[in-house]
Amino acid sequence: MERYINDGSPSGFSDKMTSSQPTKPKSINDNFYLITVSFPRNTNIQDFGEKPAFADKWQMLIHPDMIYNLNNNSLFADCTNFDLQTIKVVPTSSIRTVKALDKEGWFIKLHYDGLLGRVDRKIGRNHAISAIEVSKIMETAINEGKLPKKFFILREPFARVVDLYDENGQFYEWGIVLREPFTYPNDDRIKFLIPAFSLFSKDPKNLKHKTILTQLIEKQVKTVDDFLFEDLITPIFENYFELLLNCGLQLECHAQNILIAIDENFTIVGMVIKDAESIDKDISLMADLGITHNIETLNYKCIRKDDYNYKIMHSFMFDFKLGEYLISPIIDNAVTNFPFLDKEKLAKRIKEYNHTFIAKLPKDFFPPYNEWYSDRKEIRDRTQKKEYVINNNPKFR
Repeated sequence: MERYINDGSPSGFSDKMTSSQPTKPKSINDNFYLITVSFPRNTNIQDFGEKPAFADKWQMLIHPDMIYNLNNNSLFADCTNFDLQTIKVVPTSSIRTVKALDKEGWFIKLHYDGLLGRVDRKIGRNHAISAIEVSKIMETAINEGKLPKKFFILREPFARVVDLYDENGQFYEWGIVLREPFTYPNDDRIKFLIPAFSLFSKDPKNLKHKTILTQLIEKQVKTVDDFLFEDLITPIFENYFELLLNCGLQLECHAQNILIAIDENFTIVGMVIKDAESIDKDISLMADLGITHNIETLNYKCIRKDDYNYKIMHSFMFDFKLGEYLISPIIDNAVTNFPFLDKEKLAKRIKEYNHTFIAKLPKDFFPPYNEWYSDRKEIRDRTQKKEYVINNNPKFR
């Protein structure tokens, strides 16, 4: 489903900025190999977090596109060894994140120097450390019972960064992050993990197939609107808000970062969060709510009240990423197949539910109730201040 039952990002850049043909998610190739490189003894290599045993067998794993990119020749000029067939992997929806076909199926988030979609996917030291520390904060909160029972994560417990130098002699960080293939906490009820975008995407191998969401709804005994509201949609919002209120962390909760966990009877067990590195650390909210964490990467993925876009970023993540990239497509697909579903009534019901959480947040957390912010469908210059699109009447708050 990660590879094939995936209609791509609504931004439209999924197919425009992608990897080489053999490594694309929808490639006809079943798999490809990562490349191992070894470095001289004087190279600074740092490990962060808890290292799985198989990570001792290599120094750095490289996406093949990066080795065959001539611009990277100087980065690897001093390497002492190349192994072109180290770990056999398959791509996932995110392209630079791959799943090992051995090594217990661990996911490997690779450094990718260049645009994939609209974003450069390099992994530096701050990216790597942030992924581990945010993952650990969520793990601790789960252990302490601070998060809902339907909150699960795919932990990112280990990262490695190598210090290199580019053709101009400039310092260059090259990293990877490893993600576990199993949910935390472990739950024997979970039999399947469905990528959220697969709920409403077409099956390219059989266009006559109903969407997975439609099939899932047909397996329930509840009414369509009750199932959507109680079992699917409100647990997503609950997890989003409870992580904010208990940890000061803001999910980038679009359809690629959420998995739906179901049991053998097609009952939803919970939501699984992945990609800890993309999660915002709201330093001001932590202070407002008396939340303390030992955060090392205070200069990466942190937002504060004195930022020009502090309120805007909350709307961007909630109204746009969560609302328009996840909840709206779910509702729209359900209405297409169950036209008697009252879309406006469901949206009102969701708003009323969300207001119980919004009332617990500082009054200056979101922009005014009638404003929300989205992105421009263009590749922007990331050295310049980001400009957002202002919209009226948020759907879900």
